[in-house]
Amino acid sequence: MKRVLILILPIVIYAQTYKEVIKSIDESLLLKSAKQLELAAKLSYQAAKGKNMPSLDASLNAAYLNEAPAATFRLPPLFTPITTEVGTKKQFDGTLLLTYPLFTGFAVTASVDKAKFEQEKAHLKALDLKRNLYIQATTLYTSIIALNQTIKAQNEAKSAVTDAYKKAKGFYENGMLPLSDLYNIQAKRYAIEAEIVDSMSQKTQLLNQLAYLINQPVQSIQPLTNNLQNLDKSVIIQTALKSREDILVLKQMLKIDQEETKLAKSKLFPTIGLSAAIKRKGDSLALNGDGHSNADQSFVAASLSWNLFNGFSNKHTIEATRYKTLADKMMLNDYKNRITTELNNAFLQLKATKAKLKSAQMEQKAANEYYKLTKGRFENQLASADELSRSIADLAATKAKIAALENQILNQHITILLLSGLDSFAQWLPTI
Repeated sequence: MKRVLILILPIVIYAQTYKEVIKSIDESLLLKSAKQLELAAKLSYQAAKGKNMPSLDASLNAAYLNEAPAATFRLPPLFTPITTEVGTKKQFDGTLLLTYPLFTGFAVTASVDKAKFEQEKAHLKALDLKRNLYIQATTLYTSIIALNQTIKAQNEAKSAVTDAYKKAKGFYENGMLPLSDLYNIQAKRYAIEAEIVDSMSQKTQLLNQLAYLINQPVQSIQPLTNNLQNLDKSVIIQTALKSREDILVLKQMLKIDQEETKLAKSKLFPTIGLSAAIKRKGDSLALNGDGHSNADQSFVAASLSWNLFNGFSNKHTIEATRYKTLADKMMLNDYKNRITTELNNAFLQLKATKAKLKSAQMEQKAANEYYKLTKGRFENQLASADELSRSIADLAATKAKIAALENQILNQHITILLLSGLDSFAQWLPTI
C-alpha cells in the first residue's frame, strides 16, 4: 500500500496595523488625483511667473503680390505724371522681436501672486482630503475591531450553548427533560451560528471598503489600544480654528480675492511696453533687400495705452471682486462657527458614549452572574432550557455591546484629533 504524503503549507494572513493603513492612504486614487491637481497648479504658477520675463518671438513672412508696388510722381515744370516701381512682387521679411511689459498697472504681479496662492490652495485641499480619508479609514478600522470582538463573544456563546445542549441531551435520554426543551437549545445554537455568519459578512464588507479606500488588499487588521483618554476641548478647538486644513483653504481664497481685486484695478492704469526688433527684408530668403528699400528695418520702440472709458465695466468688475471678498469672509466666519459646533457636539457624544459604556459594563456583570446562576440551576433541574438559552444570548449581547461602545470611544477620540487638523494627528500617531 502506497502512502501519499501531502504537505499542507499554512497560509499566513498578514494583519495590517493602524499605522500601515494610514500610511497606505497615499495610495488612494482620490488622493492621487488631488496631487495631480496640485502639480497642475504648481505648473500654472510657473507659467504665470513667465509673464514677468521678456518675450522673444521669431517670425518669417513671404508674399507674392499680383502687381509690383508702384508710386506716381508729378515733376515741374510740366507736372507730367511719372510712375515707377518701388518694390518687387516677391517680398520676404524676417523678424526677431523682443518685448517687455514695463508697467501693466500691477496686473502681472497680481496674476503671479494669484497663481501662487492657487498652488498653495491646491496643496491644502489635498491635505484636507487626506484628513477626511483618515477619518473614513479610522471609522472602518475601529468598526472591524468591534466586529472581531463581537464575533469572539458570539463564538463563546456558541460554545456555551453547545455544552448546554450536550447536558440537555443527557437529561433527555434519561427522561429528565422534554424534547421541546432540547429543541429549544438546538434552535438557539442555530440562531447564534446565523449571527456569526452575519457578523462575518459585515466584517468582510468593511474590509472590502477599507481595501477600496487605500487601494490595496486588506485581509485582516491588528487591534488598536486607546491611549487618548484625556483630550483638552479648548485646545482642540483653538488648534482647529487656527491650523485645520479646510480653514487654511478658505484663508487662501481670501488672498486670491485680494489679487483679483488688484487685477481689476490694474485696468484703471495705463500700460507701458518696450520692444526691440532685428528685422530684415528682401525679395528672397537671403533678406538682403529688394533694390528699392533698405534691407535692415530693425527698430527700438515704446508704447503707451490707456483705456479712458469702457462703459463702467472696470468699475463694476472692481465692485464684484469686493462683494466676492465679503462673501468669502462671511463663509470663513460661518465655517469657524460650524467647526466649533462640530467639535462641541463630538465631545458631548464622547461623554454620552462613555456613560453608556459604564452602564453596559454593569449589564455584563449582571448578565454573567445570571448566566452562572441559571447554568447551575439548569444542571440541577431548577431552570428551563429556555431560561439557560436566554441567559447565554443576553451575556453575548452585552459583550458585543461593550465591544461596540469601546470602539466607538476609540473612533471618537481619533476623529476629534483629526477634526483639529493633521498636525495634532501626526504628533499622536507615532505614540501607538
